[in-house]
Amino acid sequence: MKKIIAIITIILLPLIIFYFLNFDFKGGFSDAYNSFCKKALKEEKIPQSWLDRYQIEIESEEDLKNDIDKDGLDLLNEYLNSTNPLDFDTDKDGYGDGKEVRDGYNPVGEGRLDLDRDDLPDFWEKEVGLNLKKNDANDDNDNDGLINALEYAHLTNPLKTDTDGDGFADLAEIKNGYDPAVAGEARPDFQLVINKIGVTAPIIWSHSSEEAEIQEDLKSGVVRLPDTGIPGQRGNAVISGHSSNYIWVEGDYNYIFKNLNDLNAGDELIIKTTQKNGKSFEYKYKITEKNVTAPDDQRIFAENDRPAITLVTCWPLNTNWKRLVLRAEIQ
Repeated sequence: MKKIIAIITIILLPLIIFYFLNFDFKGGFSDAYNSFCKKALKEEKIPQSWLDRYQIEIESEEDLKNDIDKDGLDLLNEYLNSTNPLDFDTDKDGYGDGKEVRDGYNPVGEGRLDLDRDDLPDFWEKEVGLNLKKNDANDDNDNDGLINALEYAHLTNPLKTDTDGDGFADLAEIKNGYDPAVAGEARPDFQLVINKIGVTAPIIWSHSSEEAEIQEDLKSGVVRLPDTGIPGQRGNAVISGHSSNYIWVEGDYNYIFKNLNDLNAGDELIIKTTQKNGKSFEYKYKITEKNVTAPDDQRIFAENDRPAITLVTCWPLNTNWKRLVLRAEIQ
């Protein structure tokens, strides 16, 4: 019995001492204890340094739900989104912080909300089931050959190899000029823009290496030659266009590349893509080299570790003796 009393005394004595040291019989626990509790609460949820910056005091868990600036974000969410808890519109873009967060936009700058800073908007990562707290832009979760950044660019599902369920893998559809997010024969619209020489032309995804069929495709725009790269992805996409043609040949693009020789290193070209689901994006390239070669020079098709575009046309004008070749790399 004495042993039991001794054990109970050992356990209770420190608690009794703590109680009498910290209890104010007029008003409850002492200020020291209350301060201890508040400090623990702050450090668990919001850093003290953040609270000090805005001169905010919190007394209880409920205070974390305060919305001081009435923007729709409580204190905890102001902290999590790096917004100013005293400013209705932190980035001064005309939209309240709470509305931007709810709509998936960045409340402290331009663009979509992206808390893990991987250039994949949080609303999309949440929608498709990616990790909002991990920079996973370069991951390929479904092992289909498209990293997540490209899955977002094409609005394909990063967890499915065949987003539209038409029996063809996403990457295969992109390589062959089909829309990977829409089943069937849907094709995105590709466009080449070179502002310096006034070129705006559709890019036709040629599926044949036969000269006659390529010539037929060239009547409708410039042609991405088969088995070459994909705009925006690593590799070399070879695009051919007419600099001149026979006067009896019909077509609106017989002279589309007539001024190609006016381009030099550093000049810009743009590839624009619009998918059938409405998703559009563009890739900007800069010219890195210019050469005149033989028509069968295989250097035209040389692979590239970075996304590259090679523009090819017959040269000099009104002949097909040589090829004017310009290589551009993505910016």
